[in-house]
Amino acid sequence: PPWNTGFAKGSFATIICPAWMTGFIQEQAKDASGKWDIATVPGGSGNSGGSHLMVPKQSKHPKEAAELIDFLTSKENQAKVFKEEGTFPSIPALYDDPSIQNFTKPFFGDAPIGKIYSEAAKALKPQHLGPKEADVRVAIGDGLGRVEQGKQTPDEAWAQVLQDVQKIK
Repeated sequence: PPWNTGFAKGSFATIICPAWMTGFIQEQAKDASGKWDIATVPGGSGNSGGSHLMVPKQSKHPKEAAELIDFLTSKENQAKVFKEEGTFPSIPALYDDPSIQNFTKPFFGDAPIGKIYSEAAKALKPQHLGPKEADVRVAIGDGLGRVEQGKQTPDEAWAQVLQDVQKIK
């Protein structure tokens, strides 16, 4: 994606991103170690998206697949993957673990990454998504794209987003 070039050239002043993207930033912006920082999102916390693991009914090896999921989602592996790649643990019991709470990285100016993400995760409120949430999200994303491309002003884009959302069946 175009952001690869942006990371490599240091074109970003800031970016709102999930924890897993910190590993990506380190990979793409290798020469920027110590120039990046991590801070709490205004308002304290937020979430967009998520992940899940499952064993399909058609699996030829359901027992082994379930064992792999258990291995990947163990406390030890989640803590390790967070420290190495940035993927934040999904086990709330890890949020107060000293190895997570005290985790920093020189690349990000030794920001208290573990504490920042742990506190944000603990402050999250449940999301209640409606049956048409995905369609509404697309309409909003399209509107933002039109603003970014200079095709519409923010007010024009918002008006069109509202019209587009009304058309969703």
